[in-house]
Amino acid sequence: MERSKSDRMSLLRKIKPQKLSSEDLELRSSLPARPSRVPKPWSPSQVTSTCGTEGPLSGAELLKRFSGLHDVIVAHVHKHYSQDGAEKGISQSVIEHASTGISLPWPQILGLLGDGKTRMAMLTMCIAWTILSRSLLLKLGTSNSPGSTFLPPEIVECFQSFSLGKGAVTLGKGEPNAVNFALLSHWKQATAALCHKAYVADAFTFFDARTVNIERALKDLDPLLATYAKPDDVNHGKDARVDDLRDVLRLGASFAFTLFGQPCFWKFDWRSGRAIAHGKTETEPDSDSFLSTTTTNVAATTSIGLTTEEIVVWPSLVRAMDEDGAQLGECDDTVLGKKKYVGDIAGKLGSVPGYKAYSLAAPIDIGR
Repeated sequence: MERSKSDRMSLLRKIKPQKLSSEDLELRSSLPARPSRVPKPWSPSQVTSTCGTEGPLSGAELLKRFSGLHDVIVAHVHKHYSQDGAEKGISQSVIEHASTGISLPWPQILGLLGDGKTRMAMLTMCIAWTILSRSLLLKLGTSNSPGSTFLPPEIVECFQSFSLGKGAVTLGKGEPNAVNFALLSHWKQATAALCHKAYVADAFTFFDARTVNIERALKDLDPLLATYAKPDDVNHGKDARVDDLRDVLRLGASFAFTLFGQPCFWKFDWRSGRAIAHGKTETEPDSDSFLSTTTTNVAATTSIGLTTEEIVVWPSLVRAMDEDGAQLGECDDTVLGKKKYVGDIAGKLGSVPGYKAYSLAAPIDIGR
């Protein structure tokens, strides 16, 4: 049935907005304004407080945790491995699996392991290298591989997607783009906050994605370590020793996640200052170059042999880049901790405090 013209006009009047009276306008003006739907910029402190995580840590606190990790490794070595006994035969492949990336020839490592005075220091070095070489985001080698990193593998895969093509955060020969690294700093902090429950509060449960890589690292280390285990561990304490080693590796993974969640970018400096001072390097790396110390390098040497006084067992932790993407020179404010050399601790591990003092539970609580 066709509507009349008057019916259509009546319908249009109902649809057409009516002019408000002065009373209506006055009433509307008295109502509170609607809140803006545009989200306000977030800050890292807001993210951490919302998620219940800790904010950026001070240099002193990071040094405490870094040194605590070293003490845990040393205590594990002291508890489970022996300085006694003659040199034992170990295959080249066993040594290379436990020292992947260390720029010392395997025969020299074998010789140092065979000497009771340097054995404990070398075992400490192998465990420390296994952990720290898998702990940084901006590093080539095992750290940058989802199949070996001690960071959550999905985080490393996500980072790799940032680095494709003419990438924002690829470390090339030129200067890195500060703006892009500043964005990456925000991404790190936000990701760490969002993953806090999975990788801190509920760390190392069945669903922790780091577990597979930790077990792979354990299998790389254990054939070497088992060779020098104390007789009690060999006979009836293997499970306890391996469980302790697993806890040490987990503690290292926790520290890696702590570093990842910090605004700045970090590196471990394994260069041997003593070797450099003795002229045992063809070219000394540029200390101001972030790229020169992200490569896998213990003493910046290749074929020139190092003495026990020149081999770095434990590196220093260096703040390489700030949260704004600016590269930092090495100074007292950016270098945390002192390097430890084989000769400094050879034969001195007998005075290490009891291992129980450095358990995962307390008092050293890395990453929580």
